[in-house]
Amino acid sequence: MKNNRKALVMLLIVCLLIFLSISRTLRENEKEEEPDKQQQTVHKTDIIVYNTRNKVIEQMDLDEYIVGVVAAEMPASFSIEALKAQAIAARTYALGRALGKYGSGTERHHGAHVCTDSTHCQAWIPKEMYQAWYPNSNVEENWSKIEEAVYGTSGLILTYDGEIINPLYHANSGGITEEIQEVWSSVSEVPYLRSVYSEGESDYSSFEKTVVLTGEEIREKLMKAYPDIVFLGPVSEDVEVVQYTNSQRAKEIRIGSIVISGTKFRELFSLASTIMEINFIEDDTIEVTTYGFGHGVGMSQCGANELAQKGRNYEYILQYYYTGVEVEPIPEEIAAKLNSN
Repeated sequence: MKNNRKALVMLLIVCLLIFLSISRTLRENEKEEEPDKQQQTVHKTDIIVYNTRNKVIEQMDLDEYIVGVVAAEMPASFSIEALKAQAIAARTYALGRALGKYGSGTERHHGAHVCTDSTHCQAWIPKEMYQAWYPNSNVEENWSKIEEAVYGTSGLILTYDGEIINPLYHANSGGITEEIQEVWSSVSEVPYLRSVYSEGESDYSSFEKTVVLTGEEIREKLMKAYPDIVFLGPVSEDVEVVQYTNSQRAKEIRIGSIVISGTKFRELFSLASTIMEINFIEDDTIEVTTYGFGHGVGMSQCGANELAQKGRNYEYILQYYYTGVEVEPIPEEIAAKLNSN
């Protein structure tokens, strides 16, 4: 009986020693991991924003600003991974402009890094404006989801070959994104802004739009933009797409005696996209059906949501639309430079 007790005591001691050894090893592993966590420290960064609505310049915490950008640029109903991808793209876009890259300049913003005019920089709204933009939304729930996406990716940006990129994005690509030089002819090829297929976008309301243009409307706008233009007859004779890009967007359109770019035609008539079908419903009236919404370069927001719904994370989404990029923390020197301004 005594021998059994001794054996039991010895077994308990052995078990205790094993437990203590395992606990010590786990603690040591946790300590070894701490330096890696410290290396991922997010450097607090501020950005100077010109609010075009109230014409005020203010210094804001970068992530606070990005929350307002994501709220304005992407529906909160989209999947969280798509919202995270949008947050990183928006953060990268803002920092690139703050550093004076990609044709940006503070003279357009009265000395600020960025403005809130979506035609020049990125759209931005404060929380108190969210209900006005999305009347049927749950403000608290949606704003919380957007904050989760932004603060969950805090400090992360996109780089290519060590340089911060120009992360252009748009609402809906119409099924395929566009090469940057096809939209901005003054820009040469950019390796990370290549054309890629983007599936599932036809399910969104932004995919297809149709407008009717009369010959009178077309001639009036063209004569104002090109005073020397000569019209040959009704629009059925005067309007013709003469060249397409590789993504099947209208590259050049002949109107009367002149040929203009598809992007200029889109601008003149406020069309959603340059992926278009032109139907002559009468001799002097045309129906233009466009597919997609926006310039088509870079990340498609609807396409990003489709990938997220298929289980892809934000890193996959970003690297799909921006070929060859890396997702990494803001370098300390960039944060220091911005914070010193």
